[in-house]
Amino acid sequence: MLGKRKKENNGKAEAESRIVLQPTVVVLATYLLLLLSKVIDVTLINRDNEYMSVVILQMMIFLIPAAVWCRFSGEKYIRSLRIRPFKADCMGIIAAASVLMISGGVLISLLFGGLESLSENFSLYDTFISKDDGTAPVKLYLILAYAALPALCEEFVYRGILCHEYEKGGVLRAIFISALFFGLLHFNLRNLPVYLFAGVILAMTMYATRSVFGAVLAHFLYNLFGLFGQPYVNTFYNITGSTELFVFILGFLFLTSAAIFCAEAARLYKKYLAEAHSAKYRQPLLHGFEKIRNSYIEVLIKPSAIACFALYIIALIVMWIE
Repeated sequence: MLGKRKKENNGKAEAESRIVLQPTVVVLATYLLLLLSKVIDVTLINRDNEYMSVVILQMMIFLIPAAVWCRFSGEKYIRSLRIRPFKADCMGIIAAASVLMISGGVLISLLFGGLESLSENFSLYDTFISKDDGTAPVKLYLILAYAALPALCEEFVYRGILCHEYEKGGVLRAIFISALFFGLLHFNLRNLPVYLFAGVILAMTMYATRSVFGAVLAHFLYNLFGLFGQPYVNTFYNITGSTELFVFILGFLFLTSAAIFCAEAARLYKKYLAEAHSAKYRQPLLHGFEKIRNSYIEVLIKPSAIACFALYIIALIVMWIE
């Protein structure tokens, strides 16, 4: 009897500790480390080891908080994060997701920042500036440090951990929360709508492919466009000869990729239903607007979430003053 009570008490204590330590603690840690890296990067900018420093800093920003969270969440925790290869028949939705993010991102940028915002050099979090001298080694470095590594690290934290944690209150909540904190991660108010849109598409891609690596590949392709394709957007605009034609072509590309994305998602989910895998991913039944609203609010009012919002606002104010 005493052993049983002791086990129950230990279970309650563990549950209470999990309530105190919210997943947004991982988000807050990445924000703090990222802001710290902005200071460190200035001291490394003229050093010979700059390329390796950018790689190391990114791994520290994301992988250390994620590793600590996984370590204290139990040995079996990482198995629940969909860290598995995606199947070959998922390539269609991954390609559509990348085109959807590119075309949608350009349209949103035009809406909020004008064409001038598309001519800027690609950078990570407005801190790590890509420098391409045209040589093959530098291009390989850019692909690794500015496309592959950010996609892998960010998706592991924001789609792997956050979606897993918050889908207990519904997949839609997981998509919304992960996209919100992913958008804030970049500390760029003007491009926040672009990052929010990309975060939603990446989360949907992860769920449709049943794999974080599906989202990683889509994110990687999106980053490749930012590195090597974005500078040519103005050239494409000049070729079209008018804003109306430019927006029409982008809109057509956006709607076409969105249609393909939805069709591929429907096909994959139909297959999952046939394979009887769908029950594992059913959302909790939340009846009524108030319960659904409260499931979102209870996440956003946690101290660590509030600290993330406060840090974001403070960082924007400081950058604006500078």
